[in-house]
Amino acid sequence: MSSFNLSEWALRHRSFIVYLMIAAALAGLYAYRGLGREEDPPFTIKTMVVKTMWPGASTSDTVEQITDRVEKKLEELPDLDYVKSYTKP
Repeated sequence: MSSFNLSEWALRHRSFIVYLMIAAALAGLYAYRGLGREEDPPFTIKTMVVKTMWPGASTSDTVEQITDRVEKKLEELPDLDYVKSYTKP
């Protein structure tokens, strides 16, 4: 008794194999068309980066005039967990 040979069976049933290949390709195309493809999908932003520049100003001026003001406004946001800021000369 010989064991089952899948390759030999597929060669003997070519029309059925072609049918399965076409059905799989059509199912793949149908599934691809059903995928969501939004340009801007809705999601929750977990991190926000704010970068400000003031060329020619000193570090202390930048902290007083920009960094502190931006931090105070950001702290007014209801879902804000924490604020971390860096000021470079």
